Amino acid sequence: MKLAKILKIALNMVKANKLRSWLTIIGVIIGIASVMAIITTGDYFQEQVTETLEELGGDVITIYPSTPFLVSSEEDVGEGDSTTAETDEGSENDTSASMLFESETEPELTMMDILTLRRIRAIEYINVNVDSGAELKFGSESTSIWVRGVDPGSWPKITKKKVGEGRMLAPGDREVVVISNELAKDTFEREIRLNQMILLNGRSYRVVGILAKDGGLLGSVGGSFGASVYMPYQEVNSLWNGDEEMPERERDVFGSIEIKVYKEADYDSALEEIKSKLRISRKVTEDTQDFYVYSPKEDIESVQKLINGLTAFLAFIAGISLLVGSTGIANTMFTSVLEKTKEIGIMKAIGAKNSDIMLIFLCNAAMIGLVGGIIGMLLGTAAVQVILFLISIKMNVSFEFALSLKGTLIATLVSIIVGLVAGLVPAKNASELKPVDALRYE
Repeated sequence: MKLAKILKIALNMVKANKLRSWLTIIGVIIGIASVMAIITTGDYFQEQVTETLEELGGDVITIYPSTPFLVSSEEDVGEGDSTTAETDEGSENDTSASMLFESETEPELTMMDILTLRRIRAIEYINVNVDSGAELKFGSESTSIWVRGVDPGSWPKITKKKVGEGRMLAPGDREVVVISNELAKDTFEREIRLNQMILLNGRSYRVVGILAKDGGLLGSVGGSFGASVYMPYQEVNSLWNGDEEMPERERDVFGSIEIKVYKEADYDSALEEIKSKLRISRKVTEDTQDFYVYSPKEDIESVQKLINGLTAFLAFIAGISLLVGSTGIANTMFTSVLEKTKEIGIMKAIGAKNSDIMLIFLCNAAMIGLVGGIIGMLLGTAAVQVILFLISIKMNVSFEFALSLKGTLIATLVSIIVGLVAGLVPAKNASELKPVDALRYE
């Protein structure tokens, strides 16, 4: 029997019992729509969270000064010191004095660390950060903001931020700033525009660039962190305590150092080399290390694993409804076999093979699963768009259409497989009916 003929008979079987077929299809629709909605939502939020984390630092390694704490016992501190011994004797009952925490001088990141890092071949760009608070005055209005001094030569190549208007900082810039979109558009009654002058702690600076607004559903979250004004780090010195100049010894001290390694370099090896070279240069050990190296790569991977695990768990829960749908398909197919028993006998009597009968019922089951799957995908996708649209309105961000190719593929395959598996036993039973017994069936 030709495939076209088999498909036509299977389609007629679906049409002959419309109510029963649609009730069965509804069960599949609910299951597929649930799975589709959960997978699409999970993929979308994973993309948005990853994008936000990358905008906050992505593949950039950051070094911070970190005060080490050395732990020593009273015996080590007071050994050979009679005064200390007397003090210890007088405080025998003080259990809180059993361990002493000693803090060294506040550690600093200096130009010596920059020179050390530049000798590491895996590093492509090095940026320094000097942070400071300042009073910004624009027109008759003023506000307190956070200023970040950066290296104009490397910061534009390291940062994930994009310029919306004007340009980024460039080597040789003096008395110029790049400001955030939020500061330019939302802080004052009058919008700050390119090439306008602003006052920072009484000093005039020209705005040469305005950063683009962070995009995506979580863009507003990413935009709420970090500085509002970026300038060459040498310029931050002039903001120190108003008109006073920063002491000479503090001019080459940095709040943090950002590093970007070459794409072809081994990231983990570079990370270990950075730690090793800095320990040698700063004359510290792993236990007395006075700096902290932060790599966001592990955090991004952890977040992705967490979202993937949560999505898989919720999809599994939603997939239970597919069992209900598959049971409905099996029930419909068993009923169809009983109703079509005499017709099966006639077809076999005029030459239909067992495989033909089995294909007819499998195609019938697959059609029910496929129709339910397509409608379920459409409803699931529509439900996701409605949810994201409401969230975008609530968070005052632009709406983005979300469609998961992975979810679409999974939903399509699952709907067909559910139909085939549920119809396999009834189809096999129908194909094994003997023509004489089938013709005698009432």
